[in-house]
Amino acid sequence: MRQLRHFLSVEACRLSDPSSTKALSMPRRGSTVAWILAAFIAFGPVVYGQTVQGTVTDHQTRQPVPEATVLLLTASGSVRSMALTGPDGSYSIIAPGPGTYSIRVDAAGYNTLNGEPFLAPAGRMLEIGLEIWSLTELAPVVVEAEAQPFAPGPVQGFYERMEVGRGEFLSREDIEQKGATRFTEVLRLVRGVTIVPIRGSPHYTVRMKGAARLAGDCPPVLWVDDVRWGSIDIGGGPDRELFPHDIEGIEIYTPSSVPADFATGNSMCGVVVVWTKRAP
Repeated sequence: MRQLRHFLSVEACRLSDPSSTKALSMPRRGSTVAWILAAFIAFGPVVYGQTVQGTVTDHQTRQPVPEATVLLLTASGSVRSMALTGPDGSYSIIAPGPGTYSIRVDAAGYNTLNGEPFLAPAGRMLEIGLEIWSLTELAPVVVEAEAQPFAPGPVQGFYERMEVGRGEFLSREDIEQKGATRFTEVLRLVRGVTIVPIRGSPHYTVRMKGAARLAGDCPPVLWVDDVRWGSIDIGGGPDRELFPHDIEGIEIYTPSSVPADFATGNSMCGVVVVWTKRAP
């Protein structure tokens, strides 16, 4: 049975749980202000986000697994955040709010890991170690089958809509020619798209030209592999969630051009549809 090991970061608890008597001793009367200033200098400001981080390792070899896709899912199964593991197998994802989540891990040559649900309390950092199992090597099998008509998957719709030409489209070849290292760099100079910095962050995000007249400065809806993610700003912006080398194609729709397939919810801010190379 696959197991998901949860480790709660002790330091995060000490900083985020003021009621803990083991974290910091209570200040003496008359020294409250000095104690607060000393704590701020020593530890920095308190972070109220819910960060989930850890390392993905091979169950058998105990070695880190790089380039694994780590998805943060809500209790209903919706994707809320995504990250790729680094060369040391490490990952870090941000939960948009406190609540119950689970983690799914996909990596080439490994079985998909569907983790058990866990609670992400407000202002806490969770450290979750993930072990994945390699695919069992099977002996060669000869299969005889009758050819059946091709049944296109969801990504086939990308190419069909690109032929129609409603909206803006970037194929894998277009993305590779740009030589971009960030997702927003891929969309720079694309008609109908504006790249804007995220306030207080080194990252950038996307706004649609024309959306400001309808709904103010609002983020477009993001779809990834036929799954609605919600705001494109989730997780600190698309540059932290999506990587050009992993993308098969991108569809960009201004508010007036959103097709019915992607018009669910509020599409007044436009829609960005991303198809990864892992899409069915």
